[in-house]
Amino acid sequence: MTVSIEATSEQKRIFLTSLRRSLGQLGLDIVHPFAAQSFNATVLGQANPMHTFNQTSTLSLIVGSNRTFWETFLAQHHPSKFDTEAERKDPMDHYCERLIPRVTLQSLKDAGLYRDDDQGEILTPFSVAFSHWRITVPAAGTTPPGSRPTGFVPPPAETLPIQHVAHAAGFAYFNPVAFLNVHPVYGPWFGMRAIVMVDLPYDISDNELLLISDTQPTGTYSRDSKPIEFNPAFEQLSTEQITAQNAALEVTKTALLTKGWDAGDWQEWVAFRHSLTRDRPDWQRWRYSDNQMRYHYQKQPEFLEECAIKFQQGQEQSTSASKF
Repeated sequence: MTVSIEATSEQKRIFLTSLRRSLGQLGLDIVHPFAAQSFNATVLGQANPMHTFNQTSTLSLIVGSNRTFWETFLAQHHPSKFDTEAERKDPMDHYCERLIPRVTLQSLKDAGLYRDDDQGEILTPFSVAFSHWRITVPAAGTTPPGSRPTGFVPPPAETLPIQHVAHAAGFAYFNPVAFLNVHPVYGPWFGMRAIVMVDLPYDISDNELLLISDTQPTGTYSRDSKPIEFNPAFEQLSTEQITAQNAALEVTKTALLTKGWDAGDWQEWVAFRHSLTRDRPDWQRWRYSDNQMRYHYQKQPEFLEECAIKFQQGQEQSTSASKF
């Protein structure tokens, strides 16, 4: 017999705490809670809404990573153990696709919000939409590998535009000129991996619970989920300077797009990304290492394996990327 239960505040606290801990162990230090309805109220959200599970304010989480993810991933990367071509083609995306649903389900179990045993079944529906599905485009509703299908609800039929979701969720400002999100603390040096939607109510106290601190590096820096209305990269600039910056970004972007994508030009794309940070030296500490940046743009499995072997042998250096 399958039953649904109304979660207590303590159960939700246990779920979020467990999920943060598990994601942090995977190197996914960004866990930002928000209400699905904040995106659904936008024009894009009305056309392709997130799941709400009939909640008036639905708990959703942006799961992502910053520069610290690189070493965590390299430490466990062993291509010889891969079974499928999908794993070999993009190990990092497969890592997220396999493990994020799994730890979400386990956290629901830890909170007593999921059970499947002789005493019956307790079910709390959840869904996970991955940012990389915009690129790999699996069949809509594909159950992520490693996820127990019970309780898993297929994500929206159309891929969620995670950059716009992040803006509506108050996580990171979307710069439409650069087509990049900018975070108040990380700047442009972060990656968004997935959106988790759970049949639980969202409350602003969820942000307080998941706040990053000196002793807790995983979670969110935002005390609420209000959209960031002003580009953090420009907060110290005048209106005239902002106009000039955007014009320069537009010229560079147009030149890059006109030239066309070539993996060998990855340093030019890094330079474009870095240009968003020229007035924010405090973002430099979050800048990806050279090798992390190179893989991010080139997506070469052979290079990733080389970096993993060197790291596991104590040779990989986590140096800041050069200023191209």
